[in-house]
Amino acid sequence: MKKVTALALVLVLVAGIISGCSSTGSAATATPSAAPSASESPSPSSTEKEVYIAAVAAEVGIPYFTTMQWGAMDAAKDYNVKLYWTGSAEWDFTKQMTYVDGVMATNPDALLLVPTDSSAMISYVKEWMDKGLPVISCDAALEEHVDLVGYNSDPYQGGAAAAEYYFKLNGAGGIYLPVSTNPGSYGANQRIAGFVETMKKLDPTCKMLETLFPGNDANKAAQLVGAAITGNPDMTGIFVATSAPAEGAASAVIEAGKQGKIKLAAFDADPQQIQDLKDGVYDVLVAQNPYQMGYDAVENLAKYVRGELKKEDFTKDVVHYDVCLLTRDNVDDADVQHFKYIAELSEVGY
Repeated sequence: MKKVTALALVLVLVAGIISGCSSTGSAATATPSAAPSASESPSPSSTEKEVYIAAVAAEVGIPYFTTMQWGAMDAAKDYNVKLYWTGSAEWDFTKQMTYVDGVMATNPDALLLVPTDSSAMISYVKEWMDKGLPVISCDAALEEHVDLVGYNSDPYQGGAAAAEYYFKLNGAGGIYLPVSTNPGSYGANQRIAGFVETMKKLDPTCKMLETLFPGNDANKAAQLVGAAITGNPDMTGIFVATSAPAEGAASAVIEAGKQGKIKLAAFDADPQQIQDLKDGVYDVLVAQNPYQMGYDAVENLAKYVRGELKKEDFTKDVVHYDVCLLTRDNVDDADVQHFKYIAELSEVGY
């Protein structure tokens, strides 16, 4: 009876998440309460002073951040902003600070920041804000609220949604492998925590294997996941926190001949992930909305610099954007297309 009740609850929860995919990515709630929705048609005056916004991503050259850049560029065009987008090719705090120092030398009016370290960045952001440089953090919220606002997906909820979907597919008694990035990665590990804790709550009889930490290295992920599959041939499912190690996990599942037998869930919706989902490699993707994060950050920084928004208008420390569970059943639906990422800016005319 308990299993039937739990499964009924999961069906309701998962249906709610999937139906919520038709949302425009929380446009109405992702902006401060005094700000108009990003879905409204902006009409900036040609006489408005141009605002210069620098954006330092945690990593460039991957679809997630390319999609965020697309959103930022669209907002820059709509709100008379000169946008400079930069960042390291590798998620690394020390390397990111080199790019931060570089953009600071150009005296930006505002900063869009994707923190590589949500703790180490706090003192820097506080200093910049105290000196009058407004900062909005995207993707990874700071552990202490010292910026204007943080824009990201709720990492714990995303992991929990994947667990709920897995329980719907597999029922009780599963064997699951969580794959994170690094032990110090706050966002990735919150996703893992959401998955692990929710699955254990739904299915106390499940076996949860030790979390793997391959960094953002697909090859290392393939090796570690392959070894885990060999040691646990009855494995039921794998949950991966980000797209890079997910690529390696997918390779390991295929190499082991377990495609379709081991369910594979991962965050993000890179073009290759979407194709692999259609081909049966993945069973569910937890897609985020980086486009809207980038758009809203640039829009609201520009409005803040121009005095159209005040600090008190940002009523939340962190605004969480909806995620969407993409499956083979809904991946081609019209109302989920905005959750798919792009690989190159040229795909959208830049």
